[in-house]
Amino acid sequence: MNYTTTTLFKYVVMLAAMITGATAAHAGSPDGLSIAAVGNASGAPYTGAIKQFVADHHAREVADCNQSMLNVANVYFTNLPPQLTGDLAVAAVHDKAKRKRLGKLLTRFRDATLDHGFDAALAYEVKDGKVRLYGISGDPDEKVLVSSLTLDEAQDQKKFNVAVCKAVASLFVLAEP
Repeated sequence: MNYTTTTLFKYVVMLAAMITGATAAHAGSPDGLSIAAVGNASGAPYTGAIKQFVADHHAREVADCNQSMLNVANVYFTNLPPQLTGDLAVAAVHDKAKRKRLGKLLTRFRDATLDHGFDAALAYEVKDGKVRLYGISGDPDEKVLVSSLTLDEAQDQKKFNVAVCKAVASLFVLAEP
C-alpha cells in the first residue's frame, strides 16, 4: 500500500466505525420502545389493526421491519394522560408548539411499567382516502416518520403491518432523563 491507499483505508475504517456507533446509538435499549398509540376520531376504526400489529410483533418477539430490527416493549392504547390525544398527536406533526407539548407529555409519563416515560407516539388518522400513520419521537427535534396506505390496502393486515413498521422502525429509545 502506498501512503494514499493507507490514508484512504484509515478514513474508510473510521467512517465505518462512526456509522456503526450512530446506528447503535439509535438502536435503543434491549428493553425496546415504549409507544403511546393514539388515533383521532377518523383513525379510531384502525385501532384494532394496530393492536393486531402489536400481537404479531410480540408473537415473533422482534420484527424485521424494512431491514431494521424493531423491538417494542410496550404499546399503550389506554390509561394515557387525558391531554395525550390523537388530535394533539396528529396536530403535532405540523405544529412545533404542539410537538413540544406532546414530547413533554410522552417523556414525563410514569406508571408501574414505565419509569422513564414513552419514547414515542404512534398517531393515526384517515385523511384524503388514506390511513396515515405517524411515528413521533418524544424528542421534538427528531423528524416525524410518516407512512400511509389506501383504505383498501389497510384491510390487508400484512400491508398494514408494513405501514406501521415504516412509521416506527427508525424511532429510538430515549435515554432516561
